[in-house]
Amino acid sequence: MWSSMLEALSKITLSRGARDDDGIDQLHHFGTVALFAAFAALIGMNQYVGDPIHCWVPAEFPGHHTAYAENICWISQMYYIPMTEEVPRDKAERMKRDISFYRWVVAVFLIQCFLFKFPNMLWKELRSYSGINVQKIVNMADEVVMSPPDSREKKISDISFFMHKWLKSYRVYKCSSFRSSAYNVVVRVKEKMSSVLCFAFGKRQGTYLTGLFLFIKLLNVLNVISQFLLLSSFLKFNYWTYGFDVMRHLNGKWVDIDHFPRVVMCDFEIRQLQNVQDFSLQCVLSINLFIEKIFAVTWFWLFFLGIASLVNFWKWTYDTLFSKRREHFIDKYLMILGEEESRKEKTLFKRFVHDYLRDDGVFLLRSVGNNSSELVLMDLIKVLWSNFRQENLKEKLSVANSKPKSVDGSAVQG
Repeated sequence: MWSSMLEALSKITLSRGARDDDGIDQLHHFGTVALFAAFAALIGMNQYVGDPIHCWVPAEFPGHHTAYAENICWISQMYYIPMTEEVPRDKAERMKRDISFYRWVVAVFLIQCFLFKFPNMLWKELRSYSGINVQKIVNMADEVVMSPPDSREKKISDISFFMHKWLKSYRVYKCSSFRSSAYNVVVRVKEKMSSVLCFAFGKRQGTYLTGLFLFIKLLNVLNVISQFLLLSSFLKFNYWTYGFDVMRHLNGKWVDIDHFPRVVMCDFEIRQLQNVQDFSLQCVLSINLFIEKIFAVTWFWLFFLGIASLVNFWKWTYDTLFSKRREHFIDKYLMILGEEESRKEKTLFKRFVHDYLRDDGVFLLRSVGNNSSELVLMDLIKVLWSNFRQENLKEKLSVANSKPKSVDGSAVQG
């Protein structure tokens, strides 16, 4: 049940047009960025357009002095002392309870927007080094969905042609001569390295796109975890458990939490010629009422996104790295297409999956299926499989014809 729910969630499209990623990725670089940008805009308007602070000033302050005091408190350090405690006489002791984070909330949300967008920017920049335009292939597949029957077959054939050229061109070529033994050693080393650093050394090994995609998935998971670390450091409390604290304080109604105090203290000095006077004012930070709710929503969103991203990363890793899963993926569609006789050619089928398509070919087919339709995917697999079988048959005939013949026409036996 959970796997089917996650699969359905991963196929959600948040932006227009076909994409070469899944729904979880789009929740990161599109949904979360839009959400945090909206939070930054709302808080920014409250700070710079609204009236975020009001202070209790001495009676001798005229109106313009009151405005000055509130402005200077807004840009100065403020601290929180509960009403049940005495205000420390030492100013350094007071500043240990500094709550001036509210001035940087907008900047922090903008930094978070960048952190969630960065993995997608990295994917867009590095995917082109695979040798094929993944986005273009997915767009072509998406166009097939609504195409009439007469042009549908032509577009499927075009996609299979581009994939075939790519799969054949980006391969490891080994030399048989003695002088090229050093080159073959380098090739074998790169093959070993590609099994570990797929996208760094796997371009011709057929693991570049797969490794890069899994690396981006891992970055998404690590990014969500780093958000809890970032906000814990910024807000100066344990943000990991903040959502659970909110749920405990709800109890049928919202109870204020001391992490975002509304009533705070502010110290400042006023110079009148050589006379410097110290003032301590009590101020109301109404913006903290708003910030508290926003960071509560942020916690629940990050918690949900972290769980979904972790499960999604595990699923993609399981489906990609295990050869049986790749075979099952292709075999499932061949069975639906009624290719039972073809599927009995086990050796040829394994060559098709592991030697012809390889990891990157199967990944590209998964991307086509996730972002267009399974009908398009089935037609594409059928064409690729049919072309591969025909090419294999031609190779067998070519080898058979190249063997020397005896006088009676039979092949010479070694």
